[in-house]
Amino acid sequence: MSAGTADAAALRSTVVPELVGHRGAAAVEPENTVLSFRRGLAEGTQLLECDVHVSSDGADVVIHDATIDRTAQEDSPLRTGAVADLTRAQLDRVLVGKGEHIPTLVQVLDAAVREDGTRVPLLVEIKAPAAAELATGILSTYFEPEVWDDPSTAPAYVISFHPEALRTAVEQNPRIPLLLTTTATSPEFFATAKELGVAQVGVRIADARQADVEHARELGVQLNLWTARSEEELARALELGCDTITVDDPAWAFALMAEQTATA
Repeated sequence: MSAGTADAAALRSTVVPELVGHRGAAAVEPENTVLSFRRGLAEGTQLLECDVHVSSDGADVVIHDATIDRTAQEDSPLRTGAVADLTRAQLDRVLVGKGEHIPTLVQVLDAAVREDGTRVPLLVEIKAPAAAELATGILSTYFEPEVWDDPSTAPAYVISFHPEALRTAVEQNPRIPLLLTTTATSPEFFATAKELGVAQVGVRIADARQADVEHARELGVQLNLWTARSEEELARALELGCDTITVDDPAWAFALMAEQTATA
């Protein structure tokens, strides 16, 4: 059986998980912008993911990198610099594609609502550990306390590669569900996930193994696999089995899964 045939078979034989719009719809719109998050919603993602850093004056900054260099568009008034060295006012001048600006977490939360008023859960990834307390405080203020009563319907998660960031989140608001993510797992990773009482664990698709699926089930937590950018990666995630798959192009992922289901 060829690799392509095997991939197709895997897609046909698995239950379709929910899709997470990575930085919105990062493959088709400027990443981590309101435009990108709205595109992800329009294309049907069941969850969205964003990244948070902190400016030099202590404001939240929704951007993936520690600098603006990669994402600033060529005609941006400010094109280089570390996020932690720039004020929020300076960062507000930065253009990051199609004339879009770097949003705040509140602006992303405001955008994470469908036209019918349905809210889409937001995975708030803490890129700089210093952002954990700030982001958790924003989530706690933005939502009424009762929204955290049922973790399965929570409007947001705090997610990070850094256990210390999640510990800070727990100290700030223990009711907000957590997601600990990693490239490749280890016994220590799962021990930390258990200690933190996370709701989900995340693993990079290329490094995920069937044992990771089993460990997640043993812990009673959901499994996120990230980030599917090719048919092979999407097939791999589906073959392993998971609850959510993070993708850069939601429309592409939905179309591929629909195509495979139709031909099954």
